[in-house]
Amino acid sequence: MIKKIVFFSFSPIVKKIHYKRFGLEILRESGFEVCIYDFSPIVFPTLHNNVIDRIEKITSEDYFLFYDEKKAIKAIHELGEGCFVVIMGYYQLESFKIYRALSKAKIPYAAYITSSSPTGIGSSGEPLLWKLFLKLKRFKLKKLKELLYSPKLAPLLGIRAPDMCILGGEKSLALNGAAVLVGNKTELLWTHAHDYDTYLDDLHNKEVEENIAVFIEPPGPMHPWDELVDKAAGDDVLWTIEEYYPSHCRFSDYVEHELKLKVVTAAHPKTNHTEYPEYFGKRHVIRNQLIPLIKKSRLVMTHESTALVLVAVERKPVLILTNVAFEKDTTCSRSLKVTAASFGKTPIDVDRLPYSIDWQSELLPDESIYSSYVQQYVKKEDSEKLNSWQILANRLKQL
Repeated sequence: MIKKIVFFSFSPIVKKIHYKRFGLEILRESGFEVCIYDFSPIVFPTLHNNVIDRIEKITSEDYFLFYDEKKAIKAIHELGEGCFVVIMGYYQLESFKIYRALSKAKIPYAAYITSSSPTGIGSSGEPLLWKLFLKLKRFKLKKLKELLYSPKLAPLLGIRAPDMCILGGEKSLALNGAAVLVGNKTELLWTHAHDYDTYLDDLHNKEVEENIAVFIEPPGPMHPWDELVDKAAGDDVLWTIEEYYPSHCRFSDYVEHELKLKVVTAAHPKTNHTEYPEYFGKRHVIRNQLIPLIKKSRLVMTHESTALVLVAVERKPVLILTNVAFEKDTTCSRSLKVTAASFGKTPIDVDRLPYSIDWQSELLPDESIYSSYVQQYVKKEDSEKLNSWQILANRLKQL
């Protein structure tokens, strides 16, 4: 009988975001004891060390932060009977020792992969020849060790497949299953993408459509973690403030002039913009209102975002934007093309002048395409219309 649920996180925890995202309140109301094990200092120490002073310190008794690898492994082995682990992260070189300790402890665990996009995780949604090309392009001797810890070789290293896999749309398994080691005996629990949980919470709130176009801000130049993540991965910074904002503002001007709409920005939750920043052309930047803004909008613009889940559910016209910096990066460019194609579109380069857009075509959503997107990347038609953590809680009570 499962009595306790323990979340394993490999990235730093922001309490006001992750406690709700992990459904702690729902799981507790269902009778489970719940806690979080934060292994980010061990798995991604550079990222952790650079952001720990920027986020709220968590002092609650349900949160455990591990700096020492031996203590972390000891804690995993001491979880005991009645525990069920949910891993919020993927198997790779950096997380190998955590996965190995969990495998040796023989504690049942679930892999959480409800979110998916047409590009998958690590280009897993790409054609085979394209993936081979990327591997050859990026190959360095120091990458050889990482290849040895790829998911396909995990069983040879004693890594156990998850007992359960928490899924979203029907392609979440095909695109990400290998990354979380799904095996023949892994139970598949179909729920839905995380953003759909948020949508369910707001389902009965009706909004009147307004003359606005919403730009959904992805992680970007003003995102406090982006540069740190790039540096930790040994990559160059993809975009800069000087490169990004001028062309973005120019395109927003064009949209406002052509469509007589007011462009507003739905801020990324980890950014700290002022309400009318200069670099957005003094346009309104609004925090924590993503769903209402999408419901009110006549047009949505973004690059690549998990919030496309909400755009598809609300059947809103969408533009996928690219720019010179993105097009110089092979992976980013390809990713945006695949994302746009999933909505029956091609990316619009905001640095390519003069703009020439067929607005009649762009503003008419194709119902069949949007329905297909929801089925593939949001939720299967026959999955329950409950919060995904409630679906998990109900299933664990049956074990």
